[in-house]
Amino acid sequence: MQNLSKCVSVPLSCISDISPDAYVQLLHPKDQHGRPSLLWFEGDEPRNLCLAPSELELALPGLLDGRAYLSLNRFRYRRTSDQLIVLNALYVDLDWHKTARWRDCNVGVVERAVLKHLDVANLPPPSVLLQSGCGSALIWLIDELPPQALMRWQATMRALGDVFVKFGADRASQEAARVFRIPGSVNEKSGRRVRASGGSGTRHDFDALSDEIFKAAGLPTRAELQLLHAEKRAKRRTNETARAMPFGLPPAARFRQIRDDLEAIRMTHGGQLPEGMRNVWLHFFATALTHDPGEMHLAQKIEEAAQVATPDLPPQEVAAIIRSAEKQAARERGATPLKDGRYHYSGGTIAERLGISGEDARALGLRQIMPAQERKRRKAEAERKRRARNGAQTRAEYLAKNSASRSEIWKEYGLSRTTYYKRKKDGTLPPRLVAQAPDRSVPETGGTIGQDRSWNSAAAQNDLSRTPASPTRPLHEISERENLDLSGNVPFSFPTKGHCPCQNAPSPLTLPTPQPS
Repeated sequence: MQNLSKCVSVPLSCISDISPDAYVQLLHPKDQHGRPSLLWFEGDEPRNLCLAPSELELALPGLLDGRAYLSLNRFRYRRTSDQLIVLNALYVDLDWHKTARWRDCNVGVVERAVLKHLDVANLPPPSVLLQSGCGSALIWLIDELPPQALMRWQATMRALGDVFVKFGADRASQEAARVFRIPGSVNEKSGRRVRASGGSGTRHDFDALSDEIFKAAGLPTRAELQLLHAEKRAKRRTNETARAMPFGLPPAARFRQIRDDLEAIRMTHGGQLPEGMRNVWLHFFATALTHDPGEMHLAQKIEEAAQVATPDLPPQEVAAIIRSAEKQAARERGATPLKDGRYHYSGGTIAERLGISGEDARALGLRQIMPAQERKRRKAEAERKRRARNGAQTRAEYLAKNSASRSEIWKEYGLSRTTYYKRKKDGTLPPRLVAQAPDRSVPETGGTIGQDRSWNSAAAQNDLSRTPASPTRPLHEISERENLDLSGNVPFSFPTKGHCPCQNAPSPLTLPTPQPS
């Protein structure tokens, strides 16, 4: 823990009951980037300003008799995430007065328990331990972090909340724009003044402190997480067959293939590049040489390539390309293209500058210099081959076995779509029917349904013994609901239920007599 933090100018003995001015100076030194945000109230109206530390010290004395808050991180003009300039601290707000375990305890008892919990968790004491009037706030000052580290900062804040969950850690106070009460101001809820009751006054290295917090929360550190990811990537690569396309090559290997592709393009033009390609080709060739860590004669190699491939290129242009390449090669190598000072051209960019099409790349067997569409096509082809080796079906094969929705196969069983799938799942599908176009015409004398489920089939018409069945009851005895038209109105008048004089037939239906309006 000795190397986890470094001291600042404020003595440790002055942290307890620190003055508002010293508190501001401790949190936001004058030589740092960005501006802290001050929040105060005029009546019930909130006021927000991002002030320089010197301006903040002048404004403080008139605000301490009321509610005054100060941000722990620094911003540009407004206290919003898009205006964040510097991540300055890690913090946790403890609402221990809301927990059943600590609700009736004295603040001194709770703070001693918190410090003991920190010691057991192998975490350093906070830079400032703040009594907010109701609960407590623990603040660890850190070296300046840019806003690009916000996701890592947020992950550390969540882990810090996990460490102090039994003390009522407030999850809502973990955003970067959080403000805390200023020592000397008044908490309007309890009527007590806010004070700093202790702290180390030190500023910590974020990476080291973050690792300690993750360990205390039972989570892997950043290095352990990167090692796990590397092991998973290595395991995937060992399990997969070799790819036809280069995948994940380091810059030196990738630009070695680019040099080979450039040589293939040169030979296509008879060994000498035509006008319009000479300067561009030589520049890409020199750039590829700068990525070779073993290249010791950069200028000589470029000069020799110019004499062979671009003999008509003016000497001053060749000299300019050599100077640029030497400048790029002299820079320190980085782990990623963003941290490396050299040019990192993609194969698509080189193909566009040299006018290489997808057909040209396939004809010449180029491995890196190709348009983006050709690269996608090769990746898709490699993926199809990989899936085929693993026994995957092609789309045509899948559709051939699963084309019921297209062919409407349920009609061949004389079933509806829902019934077909249900009975197929249950294994109770009937035999298929003979596929034929149904005759939906109905004769005036009525129709019969044949075994092939069509009206007036030949079998039904030839069977003279089958006559239309007489109705089971007179039509006028059918319920009124069955005689309604689609709008719900009764279209005809009919007698009520009772004895029918004709025994088997209903009385003639008559239209209702129009009534005068």
